[in-house]
Amino acid sequence: MTDAYLLDTNTICALADATRSTHESAVRRLQQARDFVLLPSPAVGEIEFGMAKAPNVKPDMRQILRDFIADFNQLPFDEFCVQPYAFVRAELWLAHGTPKTRLGSHKEHHPEDLMDKVTGVELGIDEPDLMIASIAMAQNLVLVTDDRNTGMARVKQAADAVFQKGIFPVQLRVENWLDSIT
Repeated sequence: MTDAYLLDTNTICALADATRSTHESAVRRLQQARDFVLLPSPAVGEIEFGMAKAPNVKPDMRQILRDFIADFNQLPFDEFCVQPYAFVRAELWLAHGTPKTRLGSHKEHHPEDLMDKVTGVELGIDEPDLMIASIAMAQNLVLVTDDRNTGMARVKQAADAVFQKGIFPVQLRVENWLDSIT
């Protein structure tokens, strides 16, 4: 069976931008897997948001990105994503949430607001990353990302814990097509 792939926001942008140094090797990998590549709608939303808020994005770059996106089917965050999202988010809260006075409860925070209990450093978890990872898990797709931020690493750690504990039967698999070693 051939793996199918879900491209993260940073990979979509890199593949659409021929001026990036990692573009050529990533495009070769994309061509090998083209029939098995999908885009998560939250990533497309992030790209559109980025273009909408940045007045200096050149119109031709906007069109290049939109043309690239139009070549692929998108997967929404839907009812199949609810469980992996809830389980991974709960794992993040159990590991990093701020305990209330009642045993076993945590103050509610958005993923962006979570901080390490010991150091007080923000975890750097973005809600779209959590949603994109949940889509990959729900559909058993390989997530293709170049996101090296600690937030995505923590999402991966939480997803691994959920899988290892037997809470969700699909492991979050990740590849980086933009890494020159790949």
